[in-house]
Amino acid sequence: MSLFMRCFFSFFLCMCFFIQLSGATTAGADVSPGSNQKVAIIKDTWVSAVNNEQYGNNGAENRLKLKGQQEFALVDFDPLALKGAVIEKAVLHVRSATPDDAPIMRLGASTIASPWEEGNGRRYRKKIGSACFAQAFYKKSDWAYPGSTVLDAVFGKGHTIWRFSDCTPPGPDGWQACAIQPEVLAARVAGISHGICLVDEVGSEWSLKNGQFQYYHYPNRFLYSRESRSGPWLEVRVAEIDRKPPDAIEHIDVQTKGLPGGEALCIWDTPRDHGGGKTLGFHVAYEKDGKTYPVPRYLIPMAREPGQPVRMHLQDLDLAPGERIILHIQPVDSAGNVGAMTSESFSVAGEGTFPAFDERLTPTPLGTNTISTPSGNAIVVLDLLDKVDPVTGNLIPSGRSASTGESFLLDAEKKKIVLHAARNETVWFQLKLENDNKNLRIDSNFEGHANLNWKVLQFANVGSSANGKPHLLPDPIIPHPSTITIPGPLTKQHEKTGDQSFLIELYVPHQTSPGIKTGSVLVYTGDEVFALEVELKVWDFTLPDKLSFIPEMNAYSRVSPFKSYDYYMLAHEHRTCLNRLPYGWNGKPEFAPVWTGDDFDWNQWDRYVGPLLDGSAFKGLKRDAEPVDVMYLPFNENWPIEIYPNYAPSYWADEALSADYRTALGNAFSAFAEHVRGKGWNDTIFEFYLNNKVYNRKKTQHSSAPWVFDEPVNTQDFWALRWYGQLWQEAVPPFRSDAALWFRADISYSQYARNLLWGIMDVEYTGGNTAQKVRMKQDEWRLWEPSHYFEYGSANKLEQANTQPVLWSLSAWSNGAIGVLPWQTIGNEKSWETADQNALFYPQKSGPVPSVRLKAFTYGQQLVEYLTIFMKAYDLPRQVVADWIKSRLPIDGHVHKTSDQDAGTMAANHITPADLHALRLQLGAMISAKSPPYRRSWVDFTERTPVKRRAPFLGYVHPAPDVESMKPVWKQ
Repeated sequence: MSLFMRCFFSFFLCMCFFIQLSGATTAGADVSPGSNQKVAIIKDTWVSAVNNEQYGNNGAENRLKLKGQQEFALVDFDPLALKGAVIEKAVLHVRSATPDDAPIMRLGASTIASPWEEGNGRRYRKKIGSACFAQAFYKKSDWAYPGSTVLDAVFGKGHTIWRFSDCTPPGPDGWQACAIQPEVLAARVAGISHGICLVDEVGSEWSLKNGQFQYYHYPNRFLYSRESRSGPWLEVRVAEIDRKPPDAIEHIDVQTKGLPGGEALCIWDTPRDHGGGKTLGFHVAYEKDGKTYPVPRYLIPMAREPGQPVRMHLQDLDLAPGERIILHIQPVDSAGNVGAMTSESFSVAGEGTFPAFDERLTPTPLGTNTISTPSGNAIVVLDLLDKVDPVTGNLIPSGRSASTGESFLLDAEKKKIVLHAARNETVWFQLKLENDNKNLRIDSNFEGHANLNWKVLQFANVGSSANGKPHLLPDPIIPHPSTITIPGPLTKQHEKTGDQSFLIELYVPHQTSPGIKTGSVLVYTGDEVFALEVELKVWDFTLPDKLSFIPEMNAYSRVSPFKSYDYYMLAHEHRTCLNRLPYGWNGKPEFAPVWTGDDFDWNQWDRYVGPLLDGSAFKGLKRDAEPVDVMYLPFNENWPIEIYPNYAPSYWADEALSADYRTALGNAFSAFAEHVRGKGWNDTIFEFYLNNKVYNRKKTQHSSAPWVFDEPVNTQDFWALRWYGQLWQEAVPPFRSDAALWFRADISYSQYARNLLWGIMDVEYTGGNTAQKVRMKQDEWRLWEPSHYFEYGSANKLEQANTQPVLWSLSAWSNGAIGVLPWQTIGNEKSWETADQNALFYPQKSGPVPSVRLKAFTYGQQLVEYLTIFMKAYDLPRQVVADWIKSRLPIDGHVHKTSDQDAGTMAANHITPADLHALRLQLGAMISAKSPPYRRSWVDFTERTPVKRRAPFLGYVHPAPDVESMKPVWKQ
């Protein structure tokens, strides 16, 4: 926190203490019960989230601009004018500068958790010390924590409160009236807010006229500012005068377990108020070394109903691990009366004790990675994650020769390859053969260890035109034929390559005893047989069959359990989970139980989908009979109940959807949940997920969604997701005590989600992750209610390092995610010829084959299992292990996006396969030293999804003007 902010908060805290000591507050001079007060706006500006505009100030403009989730207005009034008043009703009067083209339709108003400066900028000019989207005081202090934006201090974030209301249509002179929740103003009066943030809640508009669909992205809605002669003003009705403070807080509970050093979670019950108002919030300070400091407002909770607990996560205070402080808390009511102080002395979380590593466990290079046979043939031993240019023989992306590096796998002097593995783990190494070889064959010989499962596989190459130059890249993995000639033909092409790479894959079954196993890999070239010894050290622990971290292979086509399990089986073999969305834009599912009109016919569904859910589809595979980890449900807005016969045109789901639709859809949800429970399918996460988007109607009139469900941006879209999620949470709880029946949403723009889906969403798939998004999710977990999240994006391009899936998995797990999801994973016939970033599975007539990138996801999943078992074996909080990982490897990579709609790809070129190999060996040795017994599962995902959920009370202003919402044009 800056010196400026510390001084400001110290002054503010002293004023609060002075008010408390002086007793009751004094009402504003003109305030009397039953009166209507006209309150002037004394400062206003607007801020923009768009590109470089996020640093600009508009404090001197004569207009304010509201534009969906891109531009927001900030206004403030003199709180002394309403001191002591219990506000019954409030209306904001604004004059629209665009009354015909873009009036205010529905206005959201929020408290603001940080002080800000109006500034005197125009046209987004940067003004030091002035408010902008990125900072409350540009180049001086942030809105909240470092790297935060205004979105961290408004609309639910930073412990703010908000509501929305429909505005009256513009009058002849453009004036509109918009109701404001009284508590939003009362918070400013009480000194627990710094003004009002205004937002255009409708955002994008659309129309359907005679079959022609038009989508209007973020109309510019202007209204006049106080710099004009028609600035906004508040009309406030006062119910009564309140001079009695709330009761003191009785007890403060402090929790530090599992938190990073220097932090604490403080919980207390909301005290009762007296005098006509309500307990609204709190003033909080902490004392250390005899000095008192304010706790920043964005960390301090608003009050709940009397007796209900509130939670404050103390962080960002630069407290040393284990440091002792005294916390001081005073309740404040809606009229600004401050209650007595309650204090609690405690120590914040200490520094996590991480077990010391034996440095002898750190692997060192065994020597060169290249060995020559007696006849002069060169064999290069490489890691699974090493990528070799098949023409030049150089590594991608470093460009250095693959045959000149050091090896952690090959002891060239002893002609020995050294491997380490847990039970139920797959490990790999590459053999790259150079020079001319005729009738080449590779085999293995592991006498005495017949249970070890070996495969010899071969890299195929595909074409690439990266940087405008034709090129070859290795990616598909195909079975090794009986013999091969080098140079050999490119798959489905005729270009010759200079060498050939093979992948030796070893699976260590459950029943394998720990210790050293030896064997050999045999390379036959003509009459020559060259043997490389293989030494495998089996550690004394076993990876679980049920995944603790799920690499979810997303698919939209080609895959159907009604036709084949081949893609599901290939994913299962690679410790990933194939998940096919069963419906398209029209909402009609390709595979689903038959809807009879009031119930389901389960015969076909149970026959074809049931084996994926009871595990019988995977009988005999590595994770024998383990069910799929996650599965999309066929439910959507148009199935099994059609939406448009039940839809009245509106931007708001609660107005648009009929009671009959709600009842029928809820009954369908319950019927499905009851069937799942009856079948005992308790090991699969079933996801109710809405994927469609209203603007798909530009491409086809058969698109069924009236909102943007996938990657929502507008409040109307989040509000629709909330409507469906609430219905789901009402319909399935009686059946979900054992089964995982989750409401899911995919949200790239989680910074705009506010707290609209808190207590509603069981799992969030977050795209294009940033530190801000991770922070927002972690705040939700600690301050409201546990939930889950995945990170979604893209696997690496073929021109990029294959370490990316591993690093993505490590980074996501360290941030608290339970999995990663590449948004598309199924290739097509063209993927064999032209590099396809999304082709993790390559189709063939005989069945799909994997890419080496799919095997990299296996590597990443197994490494996260190491972390999970390590955390449990050493009784360490996840945060401590995550911090340790980040201290060793810079895994928080940049997410590169080619466009705003791109899911994003995490960059990974800065960490080498050798770095990951070293980490894996250190963790494996430490876990093996503990010899933890086998568990089928180390993580129970249902533990963090309570049956009883609670959601924030959000939405409409009450009381509000009786205004009908503005509707989209709807003429079929």
